[in-house]
Amino acid sequence: MTGTDAGATDLSGTGLGGTDLGGTESLCPVCLRVLPAAFERRGEEVLLVRTCPEHGLFSEAVWRGEPDFAVWRRPKHPAKGVLAGFPHDRGCPFDCGLCPEHAQLPCTILLEITDRCDLGCPVCFASSGAGDKPHGDIDKFINSLEFVRKRAGSVVLQISGGEPTLHPRLTDLVRAAAKLFPAVQLNTNGLRLAADPDLAVRLKEAGLGWVFLQFDSLDDETLKILRGRALKKEKIRAVDNLERAGLPAVLVPTVARGVNDMELGGLVRFGVARPMVRGLHFQPMTTSGRNSLGGAERRLTLPELLRGLCAQTPGLDMGRAFPPGCEHERCSFHLRFRRLPDGTLVPRPGGGESACCCSPGAPPKTTQVPSDPGETAAGRDRAVDIILRSWSPGGVGQGAEPGRENPGAPGPTPLIPMAKKAPDAFDEFLDKAARESFSLTAMAFQDVWTADLARLRGCCVHVFSPPDRFVPFCAMNLTSADGRALYR
Repeated sequence: MTGTDAGATDLSGTGLGGTDLGGTESLCPVCLRVLPAAFERRGEEVLLVRTCPEHGLFSEAVWRGEPDFAVWRRPKHPAKGVLAGFPHDRGCPFDCGLCPEHAQLPCTILLEITDRCDLGCPVCFASSGAGDKPHGDIDKFINSLEFVRKRAGSVVLQISGGEPTLHPRLTDLVRAAAKLFPAVQLNTNGLRLAADPDLAVRLKEAGLGWVFLQFDSLDDETLKILRGRALKKEKIRAVDNLERAGLPAVLVPTVARGVNDMELGGLVRFGVARPMVRGLHFQPMTTSGRNSLGGAERRLTLPELLRGLCAQTPGLDMGRAFPPGCEHERCSFHLRFRRLPDGTLVPRPGGGESACCCSPGAPPKTTQVPSDPGETAAGRDRAVDIILRSWSPGGVGQGAEPGRENPGAPGPTPLIPMAKKAPDAFDEFLDKAARESFSLTAMAFQDVWTADLARLRGCCVHVFSPPDRFVPFCAMNLTSADGRALYR
């Protein structure tokens, strides 16, 4: 079956039976064969269950506890075929490029400009590390930017790797990208930002909007487990240098059960105390790529992460988190706040929105989220608007005004019409609004054990592979149980 929605898959004749939680398609972790799969409730857990005729039965917990799996819903009309550039020959997930079955527009496009990294983390979906591989050709990436903008629309462009700050021409790419996209962000471990105080200044002057900064812990022993080195001083120095440059940061912790899941509240308090930190973006550990920490025993599901975050952060209300309107409902949650001078977080009016717009109200446990399917394109546009409002300097994008060059991939409506030079008082107003903004978000990426093809077809974070290929993030990083990569 090649359906594109989150509805139930026909399980007749599969030996799985049906459940009230519906079904999907998944993969055999060994041979990557596409298999019909069912969601089965066992106690507080929801398992993704499938059987490979060659390798047997596989089940993996994908949801634990409240908010309840059955009501965490956000139906959407699929945006099928809009960026389709590859034939649907073998079926999902083997024809990503994108194929006509993909059901969502991108809100973020990643450019991976190098495979090299100055860390060799025990957990790395890209298996990056030291080596003599050549950096990517920046001129080729620059020449591809107009194609990406035309095809994908007014999206956030993330520069990633490997470790992109190792590339000697990073600022050239940032400068070119900032002319075409409403926001350019950098995904980095922060080591070069810590070592070179002027790097953040140069990147901001080139047009960088903000930094996604790997930031797992404030404890060196924990960092040794996750990153192989004691890095606390370097991480804090990177934040200090970003603040001096006036360049916003989003702290990105990879969270592993029994390693740093007890530090969520402390990380939030650290971020709230730093004016240029605009939020935290939590990512539960996956087993794609290189992973020496373990599998299921280290995995946190999305509701566990949400409950832990609320338990460790006084006053944080789980009921203000709702399913997203852009990516698939089981991928993420998003909480938006106004940060007061004393560090208090006050929910934004309508703060029950997810990253991409849901109505506020009581906890999902007792409240039905909208049952009428929303438009995926509208959800994508709303997602980009909220990202720009929450994380960019001044609360708006720093690059080109969002446009609609591709009618099939519309850009978001600009938040504020940007003049060439805004009045000083207006600059101060925007700066104050941006500094008061704070968000807590999470993205539960998939690996081969949790692969859900309905989720994959709803992905809105795509990796651009020159000259013309867009690959959903989780597909790009998917590896089999023995480490065989599907795309990377």
